[in-house]
Amino acid sequence: MNIALSIMHLYPTAVSLQDFIVQDNGPEPVLRLGAEAKGRVRYEIKPPEIAEQPVEGVHYRHGIDYNLLVEGEDYDLVERGPHIAVWKLDVPQPTEAELQAAWEAYQEAEANKPPVLTEMEQLQQKNVMLRAQNHALSERADFIEDIIAEMATQVYS
Repeated sequence: MNIALSIMHLYPTAVSLQDFIVQDNGPEPVLRLGAEAKGRVRYEIKPPEIAEQPVEGVHYRHGIDYNLLVEGEDYDLVERGPHIAVWKLDVPQPTEAELQAAWEAYQEAEANKPPVLTEMEQLQQKNVMLRAQNHALSERADFIEDIIAEMATQVYS
């Protein structure tokens, strides 16, 4: 399912990368239970004052050094897939079921859409149509000519 096209089908006036952003980060590491103590590194930003409790984001921040951890033992790589990262529309963000239904409706609409022809194909198609019209007019002229000839024989006999 293409989430961006599904959203555009649901909300045709929405502008991608402005009203919403769909992204796929690829495989992301997810820590297993108990692995946090092994690889957590504390980066100091500003030392706390005397008798002050350190506050994350003010005095330090946590960063995980995955180079010190073992994949499969301490963490796993999990594929989240494409997801809506930013939603700025005034309507509620669509659920997975709504997106799937919109994707199916989009595919059906695209399947029923006539194919886009190149300029050369359009000219060829128009040429075929004009030849058919020309042939039909020629047949009609021959028919009228035959009728006039038949009427003339009726009048002069």
